[in-house]
Amino acid sequence: MKAVALILACIAASTFVARAQARPATPDFDALAREATQLLQEYIRVDTTNPPGNERLAAEFFRKVFDREGIPCEVLDMGKNRANVVAYVSGSGRKRPLVLLNHLDVVPADAGRWTVPPLAGEMRDGYVYGRGATDMKGTAIAHCVTMLALKRSGARLDRDVIFLGTADEEEGVEANGAEWMVKNRLDALRNAEFILTEGAYIDAGASGKAKAWNVDVTEKSILWLKVTATGRAGHGSIPEPNGAVAKLVRAMNRLVAFEPEARLIPSVEKYFEAIAATATQPLAADLRDPRAALADPLRRSRLLADPFRSAALRATVSVTGLRGSDKVNVIPGEASALVDCRLLPGEDAGAFLETLKRVAAEPGLKWEIVASSVATESTTDSDLFRAIERARDRFDPGVPVLTPPLLSTTDATTFRQAGFVVYGFETWRIGPDDDRSHGDDERLSLANVRFGVEATHFIVWAVCGAK
Repeated sequence: MKAVALILACIAASTFVARAQARPATPDFDALAREATQLLQEYIRVDTTNPPGNERLAAEFFRKVFDREGIPCEVLDMGKNRANVVAYVSGSGRKRPLVLLNHLDVVPADAGRWTVPPLAGEMRDGYVYGRGATDMKGTAIAHCVTMLALKRSGARLDRDVIFLGTADEEEGVEANGAEWMVKNRLDALRNAEFILTEGAYIDAGASGKAKAWNVDVTEKSILWLKVTATGRAGHGSIPEPNGAVAKLVRAMNRLVAFEPEARLIPSVEKYFEAIAATATQPLAADLRDPRAALADPLRRSRLLADPFRSAALRATVSVTGLRGSDKVNVIPGEASALVDCRLLPGEDAGAFLETLKRVAAEPGLKWEIVASSVATESTTDSDLFRAIERARDRFDPGVPVLTPPLLSTTDATTFRQAGFVVYGFETWRIGPDDDRSHGDDERLSLANVRFGVEATHFIVWAVCGAK
């Protein structure tokens, strides 16, 4: 009997040890946030302004960080000083991996409009300032320190956790790193199931208190166009009614006035239903039954009055660039415009382009597709989405998890098309004054760094930790 009791005691002890090893020691998140802040400042100083990108500099930055921790890392060279970077914290392989995806490039900044140097990573008044602080170098650092914390803890994981930084997301034309991965090194993602990347934030008021956890599960597609007109060149003192500029301006004016047909897709209908509870009448009734609202002229006008709701319900057309003569007194023989169109899932880019040509009603224009993509959507019935909901319960209980459509486009589109379940969700509580991505004085608060590091770690452990 003593021998049996001893055996049972040993089994119980070994089970206890195994469970203890499975659960990570709780990181010192204050210390981890300080480390993340320093890394973010250093990373902002790595100039990856696109164009030209030079993302290899960022890839080497992360390789040094991961090498110090003994985390396997590979820089995937794409030529012309552009590269992706991938790193691994390995699990048991019982479940397919999770990829923490971020892009390495940032958009240009007009230093004359900033109150701090855009690439200095300066800390001021409780914020880290710099181009990329929110889009998306801050998220990359949250992903990075999560990898560091998992490695240091020695905790057992059921899934590999993969850090992936990609080149050329902001331009996405010359050397798109996401497309390069899918075409050339899909093996590096080890048959991953989930990808967590940029897209939506936690909606916070001016006080910083969360109002909704927004998760991007669907994105509109891009259709970027260059439209060129030609005509007789001449002196500016004698107008040319059929000159290149005149033709182009007439056509673009018609495109600006064009209102594509409204169309309700399932994810938008679900989102409207969710936010109806917080709306006042009569808008609340419109949101609960948007199909009926769209059929009634007055209700339709009310529903479409908000720019976000309008863009969620139909394709959009924005004329974003015009080029003609460089001299004020010269009528040029050629003029061109850039047009940014965003299409809902299910819309055909070719058919939409033909519609735009009819709307422009200006013969002889040359229409070129600069870039295009396919609108995509991921299911919410997944372990990763449930992990995000568990994080909401942990940090902001009672706050709704919403799935508003992302009206822009990210690398998520490329990876969804390749078969991954992808969510655009960044663990920042962003208020109205902190949504400065692509804008002046882009910044991320130290409070957000602290919260974002812990929330990211919680989500990753919830979906990857050994049970």
